[in-house]
Amino acid sequence: MNPHKLLYPFSIIYGAITALRNWAFDKGILPSQSFEIPLISVGNLSTGGTGKTPMTEFLIENFSDKSIGLVSRGYGRQTQGLIKANLNHSHLEIGDEPFQMLQKFPQIKLALSEKRVRGIEALIDTEDVDLILLDDAFQHRYVKPDFQILLTTYSQPFYKDLVLPAGNLRESANGKKRANSIVITKCPDGLSKEEAEQIKLKVKPSASQSVYFSRLEYGFPQNHLKEVIDTKKREVIVLTGIANPNPMLEYLNGQFTIVEHLKYKDHHNFSNSDIEAIESLVNEKNLPIITTEKDWVRLKFSLNPDCLKMTYFLPLKVGILFGEKQKFLSEIENTFS
Repeated sequence: MNPHKLLYPFSIIYGAITALRNWAFDKGILPSQSFEIPLISVGNLSTGGTGKTPMTEFLIENFSDKSIGLVSRGYGRQTQGLIKANLNHSHLEIGDEPFQMLQKFPQIKLALSEKRVRGIEALIDTEDVDLILLDDAFQHRYVKPDFQILLTTYSQPFYKDLVLPAGNLRESANGKKRANSIVITKCPDGLSKEEAEQIKLKVKPSASQSVYFSRLEYGFPQNHLKEVIDTKKREVIVLTGIANPNPMLEYLNGQFTIVEHLKYKDHHNFSNSDIEAIESLVNEKNLPIITTEKDWVRLKFSLNPDCLKMTYFLPLKVGILFGEKQKFLSEIENTFS
């Protein structure tokens, strides 16, 4: 018997609870607060791995002419409560993904808070910001964003998934109705317009919703010295601590020979024994490591100098398909211009 079928009754219960919660927000029984400053939410219906951080970085890059605030829960951080982050904070204090974004875009104003309202208020009260991005806030309905971007992956779209625990959805697929734009992420190269149209039919957007398609665009692996990997060295070790490493592995398989894949859970905190094992493997194999940006920002503080020099992160960016990048950005900007 499919184990998911055994969990399906629990999914019905979980789905009913989340539906009741959403109903309470829709009817105003639970409060949802608006702000005068534009708020853009990036989120998903599933438990992770849809590409929220690359999409948030895409928005930061493309609205670089504005003073941007970012509010995040800071998943995996070893602190609690409100923190107004700066470059002196560590990844342990603010979480690996916020740390990564602050390192790449030190101009952003970053607030960490489990309660997004507190984070927003902290930025508005103390910073001169033109807009605020809300990271992973689709289910955080105590805030009412001006524009909601809902992400779902090409390989596991929400319309093929089930509510927890039988599937990976945090709420039923009906939650999609709150989105302004739905973005199908991590699409394969060569996705045809015909297939995209078929996917749109399955998404079933409302008349007011737009659907876009995106892919991950990888750069050259580079180390902390900004040296790119020697492409003549075809054999590599791959290290990932992300929810879904498959797109990255597919890309790297086309460029290198993966001798070994060190796979850790998402947001894994590397222990001393992990670091020792990684360094021993590099010494034994005498091969470079290619890892994600998110893992690299944590590893670089722990690896010895020799191993660090042989550890390369794979830069990635979001690319909007079918020439619709400007349309997507304009749709967002029209919300607050």
